[in-house]
Amino acid sequence: MEAIALTRGVPPEEALPAARIGEAFAAALQKNGAVILQYGNIGGYPPLRQLLADQYAVTPAQILIGNGSLHLQDLFAATVVKPGDTVLTEQPTYDRSIKTFRRRGAKVYGVPMEADGLNLELLETELKRQVPAFLYTVPDFQNPAGLSTSYQKRKALLDLAEKYNFWIIEDVPYRNLRYRGEPIPLLREINPAHVITMSSFSKLISPALRVGYMVGPADLIARVTRLAEETILSPVLPTQSVVAEFIQRGWLDQNIASLKALYQPRLDAMVAAIRKYLPDVTFTAPEGGFFVSIILPETANYANLLERAQAVKLSLTDGTTFFADPLPAQDDSVKDRFVRLPFCAITPAQIDEGVRRLAELVK
Repeated sequence: MEAIALTRGVPPEEALPAARIGEAFAAALQKNGAVILQYGNIGGYPPLRQLLADQYAVTPAQILIGNGSLHLQDLFAATVVKPGDTVLTEQPTYDRSIKTFRRRGAKVYGVPMEADGLNLELLETELKRQVPAFLYTVPDFQNPAGLSTSYQKRKALLDLAEKYNFWIIEDVPYRNLRYRGEPIPLLREINPAHVITMSSFSKLISPALRVGYMVGPADLIARVTRLAEETILSPVLPTQSVVAEFIQRGWLDQNIASLKALYQPRLDAMVAAIRKYLPDVTFTAPEGGFFVSIILPETANYANLLERAQAVKLSLTDGTTFFADPLPAQDDSVKDRFVRLPFCAITPAQIDEGVRRLAELVK
């Protein structure tokens, strides 16, 4: 029996443009080796900062490049969170973000998600009780749920940030991996006043490059940059120069097109397998990204699911890790029935077989 992993959201080997990464690094060394091999500009590799500034129509002073977006979430939280502060997230949300914010002293509460984004009624009830240091959202093809926030809810969320005066982190690493449908404007594009935009090139080029970035007001970026300098001394200029060269050569757009062609059939296979083998689960089919999630019915056999799955060579992730503390009076028992199903790293045939095995386990 073949082992099948429905665990981490990672690109498969065939998605990694190794030859072009090598060529880009060689070209960057030839052009600018004395710069990229030295201690450098703490805000990031200047040509890449300029490319990102042009993309977001801001100045380079509003850009900080770091070692992946999680690194920047940590630096941002360390800058704005005081011990005991509240941070709000979507419920469920990226598990490592929950851990990161807690490590910086925050109490992290999750606001339940609906098919089109946060439950804004519950959010405002919580905002009346206490204003958070910030709210963390993944508005496009969310990890872990795969959901996207509608335009109407993005606008309403920005109105709440204006009314109650709190920051919003919009984390958008999957935004460019849209396989169907029309893109929805970034929160920043609607109203940037309270928005910190974060993203990375991990899903678009290579996770090991560890190149992420944040966009925000210049004064806040300066504060986070000072902490970055105290923490890491210097950015990793070689990998940042690879990304800059990759973009300048027009390869990023080409790579994204190749990734879409690779991943869309895998998303289609996952949705088809869920509908075939698990017709009673609750789920929303995403239009892009890396993940589909399901909520098993209360009647399902979900006790000790991870251990029983291992016995049939199926690896799953503990769904409870994606849940922050519940809001007051909120029932969080759904977390025991939550299953994240990444689809990008395995073939359509493996997806079909993996979901079939899962369905047998929860009968």
